Amino acid sequence: MVRDAEGIRPLMPDERGRVAGFFLFGEGFGDMICLLPAVQKTAEQLAKRLDVWTRRPEVFANHPLLNPIRSDDKALTAYLSENDRLLIVSPVEIEGLPNRNQTHIVEQPARGIVDLQPGDKEVRLHTTEADRQRAAELLRPLDKRPTVVVHPNRSWEIRTWPSDRWGQLTHGLLELGAQVVVVGSEVPNIGTTEQNIPKGVFDLGIDHPSLLDLTDQTSLHELREVIARCDLVITVDSGVLHVANCTDTHVLAIFTDIDPRFRTRFRDNQPNANTTVMHAPCEKQFCQSWHGSTGECIQPEPKRMCCLPTVAQVLEAAAGFLRDRR
Repeated sequence: MVRDAEGIRPLMPDERGRVAGFFLFGEGFGDMICLLPAVQKTAEQLAKRLDVWTRRPEVFANHPLLNPIRSDDKALTAYLSENDRLLIVSPVEIEGLPNRNQTHIVEQPARGIVDLQPGDKEVRLHTTEADRQRAAELLRPLDKRPTVVVHPNRSWEIRTWPSDRWGQLTHGLLELGAQVVVVGSEVPNIGTTEQNIPKGVFDLGIDHPSLLDLTDQTSLHELREVIARCDLVITVDSGVLHVANCTDTHVLAIFTDIDPRFRTRFRDNQPNANTTVMHAPCEKQFCQSWHGSTGECIQPEPKRMCCLPTVAQVLEAAAGFLRDRR
């Protein structure tokens, strides 16, 4: 599907030359990161620089064929009125899949222009030497011991592992002799959708010589480089998970209402590469993609994470990975 000055419609076979870029729906960093492979390969396939209109332009920074632009309705209308331009619209309707997962299927957005092969689905942010130097400087206080990144995410209730569990997990990792780096930031709401609420991180309140607090200290690309220099990252389904998926660092991901296949990482044509999924789906879980349907939640209000993994389960998985690394 494409958008012109008149509205959204299918792309005609003879219109490829008019494609000037993408208009990306979605307000989350994770949504946009998942679209990187399709956007980047489309630019390479068309052999020209593409404009990317998005609420999260920083995701598409530093790529030589991408020109990220912060979405603005008035500016977009003027842009499309000039030179008979077309923008690929994403997400588009994907038959047989729930609407809420459209932006997470990396091979779909540019259907009709480019086909992504398994090897094209590796999602990677384009970082700079300055990003790498900043990450190295931030991690300078650490030594050579195993280092675990934790992201004590605070989001809507169905994706929030309680703060006391993050605290217990962090204490457990420190007792194992690991160094812990805490990451995350306050993410303001930029949209009008009900689900897009302000997100942030819990204050763990832990003072320990082997704990390094980097909350609110990294840009998106600097965070990628911090994670890439560590041994393990533990997070729930979040923007940080998708940033971690742009590295080769092992991920321990705590899932709830979303099928992990929609948050996968490809490496060497293999899905879920270097990823341990922690979940406990059951009949009381939210009846969305995890159960193959889009029905309403069968739990009474308020909606919270159900079937949570315990701290012991997550710590055991982390400890096993760290033992294998030695």
